[in-house]
Amino acid sequence: DSDLYAFHLHEKGPVGSTDFLTFGTRAKGDPIKLGGWDYTLELVGQTGEVNGRDLSAYAFHLEAGYNWLSSSWKPRLALEYSGGSGDRDSKDGRVQTFQNLFPTNHPPYGFADAFSWQNMHNVALRLAAQPHPRLKATLDFHSFWLATRNDAWYRANGTSQVRGIRPGADNHAGCETDLTMNTKLSDYLDLLLGYSHFFAGDYLSDTGAGDDADFAYVMLTLHF
Repeated sequence: DSDLYAFHLHEKGPVGSTDFLTFGTRAKGDPIKLGGWDYTLELVGQTGEVNGRDLSAYAFHLEAGYNWLSSSWKPRLALEYSGGSGDRDSKDGRVQTFQNLFPTNHPPYGFADAFSWQNMHNVALRLAAQPHPRLKATLDFHSFWLATRNDAWYRANGTSQVRGIRPGADNHAGCETDLTMNTKLSDYLDLLLGYSHFFAGDYLSDTGAGDDADFAYVMLTLHF
């Protein structure tokens, strides 16, 4: 399956208008048709202006996985590589930072919400299995780098910054491990348990506090 898409964003802000086009393509492979293999390829470009400055940016997502279709546990192992461009020169009047539209980032870039799909490279290894018909478990491992140290590290909301511009710092931001378990307690009630640990990279120790972080959560979903 494949898709082509285009989104137009227009708004007026306090320091200039924002008016740009996001265009891209996305293709997915069906594991049933490919003997257990699947893939996702997404390429995205942006052009226009942000706050009165010319915008030219890009992002991508590459993923390949294997599904053991004959196993009752339905295991899947996948490798992903995602990236979003950053601004190589904040003083040239142009914007090269990919604008992460209306983000919900924690499923693809770590449940701790440390990163947005901009000025980043993310390599992820995912393992998922269903040991019981009512239980699904997923274990993810991420490693994050800044695309350029001439731009900031952006949080998951795509606007606020974890750290500002630090040209002399190492560009490895850190690694994250996510464990999630989703179980159906009944036909109407689901329980989700999650735990994430973020391992601070050299970029953090080079620019200030560099401690690891933990995040845990419990969620109940009622269907009616």
